[in-house]
Amino acid sequence: MYKFIQVHEGENEWEFRVPAGKTLNLFLYGSVSFNARVTVKLTGTGSRAIITGILIGKDDTRQTLHTMQIHEAPGTTSDLLVKTVLSGHARCLYDGGIRIEKTAQKTDAYQRNENLLLSDHAFVESKPSLEILANDVRCTHGSATGPVNEDHIWYLTTRGISRRDAEALLVRGFIQNALDRIPVAKRGIISL
Repeated sequence: MYKFIQVHEGENEWEFRVPAGKTLNLFLYGSVSFNARVTVKLTGTGSRAIITGILIGKDDTRQTLHTMQIHEAPGTTSDLLVKTVLSGHARCLYDGGIRIEKTAQKTDAYQRNENLLLSDHAFVESKPSLEILANDVRCTHGSATGPVNEDHIWYLTTRGISRRDAEALLVRGFIQNALDRIPVAKRGIISL
C-alpha cells in the first residue's frame, strides 16, 4: 500500500492501520504553513510501515508535524525519516513518537529527523520520544540539526558554481536519501 500526501495549509490529520503481513509506504511533503498529525498503527503480526517526510519552509512559514508510530502486534516494523529544510524566518516543530504496546514483542522501530537551516533566522525544534511497554524489542530514534557547511559552499564556488547553485546542490544532496524512498514519478512535485 502506497500513500503520497501533500500537506495543505491549516489543520491536517491522518490515521493509517496496517494489517498483518502488509506494508504501508507513506510519503509526506509540505511546503506551506500547517499543523499536521499522522498516526500509523501496526495492528497485525508482521506488518510494516515506511514513513518518509520532506518539509520545506521558506520566508515566514510555520510548520508543525506530529507523528505517532503505534506497534500493537508482534513482529512489526516501522522506519520513519523526516527531512526539513528551512530558510528565511521559517519555523518548524517536529514532534514524533513511537509507542510499543506490551503485546508487540519482537518489534523493530526506528525514527529519524534531520534538519538543515539555510538562514540564521530559521528555527527548528525536534522532539522525538519513545514509549516502550514490551521487553523484547529494538527501538531507536535520532535527531540532527545544523546549517549548510560553509566549507562545502566554498569548495563548490571555487569550481565556478554560484553560491545559490552550490546551496541548491547541497540541499538536494541532503534530501536525496528521502527522495530515494519514493517512486520517481512522484519526485517532480518536490519544490526546493
